[in-house]
Amino acid sequence: MRYSVVKKFSGTNLLKIFEKIKEDAGGNSILLGYEEKDIGGKKHYEIIVGIPDKNLVTSDNGQLNKDVLEKVLVNINDMRNEFRMIKDSLEFISRKVLSSAELKLKDSALSFFKKLVSRGVEKNTALSIVQEIYSRCGDDQARFEKAFIDILSDYLLFDVPKTKGKILALVGPTGVGKTTTAAKIGAVYIASGIRNIAFLGTDRYRIASVEQIKKYADIMGVPLFVATTPEEIKRIIYKLDQFDIVIVDTMGKSHYDIKSIRKIASLIKEIGLYKKIEVFLLISCSQREEEMISVIRNFSEIGIDYLIFTKIDETFYSGSIINIGSMIEKPIAFFTTGQSVPDDIKIASPKNLADIILGPPPLTKYLLKEH
Repeated sequence: MRYSVVKKFSGTNLLKIFEKIKEDAGGNSILLGYEEKDIGGKKHYEIIVGIPDKNLVTSDNGQLNKDVLEKVLVNINDMRNEFRMIKDSLEFISRKVLSSAELKLKDSALSFFKKLVSRGVEKNTALSIVQEIYSRCGDDQARFEKAFIDILSDYLLFDVPKTKGKILALVGPTGVGKTTTAAKIGAVYIASGIRNIAFLGTDRYRIASVEQIKKYADIMGVPLFVATTPEEIKRIIYKLDQFDIVIVDTMGKSHYDIKSIRKIASLIKEIGLYKKIEVFLLISCSQREEEMISVIRNFSEIGIDYLIFTKIDETFYSGSIINIGSMIEKPIAFFTTGQSVPDDIKIASPKNLADIILGPPPLTKYLLKEH
C-alpha cells in the first residue's frame, strides 16, 4: 500500500480518536499501528494511520515509486521508535509516583491496585487490601474479586435493622435524597414481608417534601403522620405503637447550620423518650470526601447508628465509601443509585459494594438504560 501522509493520533478516548482520524482523512485512512497502554490507572491509546495517494507513490507508468515508499517506511519506523520512547518515558513517570511498597507489587496486583485507586480508594487502604488479596490468591486474578469481597467484610460494617417495633430516622443535609430514600426503604421492608409500616414527616419548612412523601405513602398503601415540633410528637407518638416499622423523614438543612441540626436532634430525642429510635445518616457520594467528613462531624451531635450512601450514580469515585466507612466504624445499611423508587436502592453488603467499585462507571449505566 502507498501513502501520501502517515499520521499518529493519541488520547484516552478511543471514540474521539477515531472521529479525529475520520475528520482529518475523510474516511480513507488505513490503520498501520495500534497500541493500548495502562498509564496511571487509565487506558491510553496510540494509533498510526496512512492516507493513500497513488499520484505520489507511483511513477508516470503506474509503477511503484521506490524512493517515495522508502521515505514513508523510514517515517513509519521513526514514529514507532518515537512511540517506544514515549511509552518508556510514561511508564517510568508512572512508576516514579509509586511508593516503594507499591513498586514491589506484582503486575497482576499492581493492576488491581490502580483500579481501586482510580475509583477513589485511598492509596494506603488500596495497598493494604491488594497485599492481602495477593497473599490469599497469588497471581490467580480470577480469585481477586472474591477475595476483595471477603476483605471488605473485615474492613467495613454492614447491617440493616431486621427486628420489628423500631423507628428509623433519616437525617442529612439538604439535597442528599432523604425523602426518596425513605420511600425506597419502605418498599424494601414491604418486599421483605414487613407490610405494617408508616411514614412520619417532620419537615415544617418544605411543604413539597411532605407532599412528596404523601404520594409515596398513598402508592404503597401505608399511612403518613406529620409532626414538626416536640409538642406535636407527643400528641401522635402513641399512634405509632401499632406499626412494625416507622420511617421518619426529617428536614434537610446545611451541615453547617448547627442551630437547625440541634432542632432535628431535639425532635429525635423527643421520639426516643417513648420509642426505640435508630438514626441513619445519609451521605452523598457526589461530594468531596472533606465535605462528607464535615457532614458526619456536624450531624454526629444527633447520634448516628447507621450510614446510607446516596447518589452513587453521580460519581466515578465510589471507592470513597471504603475510606469513609472504615474511618467512621458505623454499619452501612443501604446504597442508593438513582432516583427511581423502588428500584435504585441496594441493601449494603460486601458483594454489592464490590460490584459498585469494580463495575462500570455511571455513564455506562445511563447509556445502557437508553438502549
